[in-house]
Amino acid sequence: MNAGDIMTIVAAPVRSDATLAKAAQLLIEHRISGLPVVDQDGRLIALVTENNFLLQHDGSRRRWLDALLADPDGQITARELHDRRVVNAISWGPVSIRVDTAIEDIVDLMHRYRVKRLPVVADGKAVGIVSRANLLEAFLPETRAA
Repeated sequence: MNAGDIMTIVAAPVRSDATLAKAAQLLIEHRISGLPVVDQDGRLIALVTENNFLLQHDGSRRRWLDALLADPDGQITARELHDRRVVNAISWGPVSIRVDTAIEDIVDLMHRYRVKRLPVVADGKAVGIVSRANLLEAFLPETRAA
């Protein structure tokens, strides 16, 4: 079994010049925790995850999370998410895998790089994502939706 057998097909890549609000909307609409960031040619350049909305790279809280905590109505945060771009919040240079990457290798990479998901690329373009949930479904096939 390999990545192509278990991956979630990329239905919602986002461009780096999209707003953070657009990225958040895609995460929510597709019920996913991370999505590939692509250039104008559809080539993978980064990932944006739920964590990118919560923490700075140094581990401190992002300004908009602080604003949300201070402003329960979320007006300040909503404006900032519409004004800021994905490029300001992404994890650059994601570890990626190919469609034919074996599950054992996927598990090893996730453990080694301490990541929860790996983008799957073909010809440099994002075609899917393998998450920990995909791995669990692979280990327990009876849980897959019919």
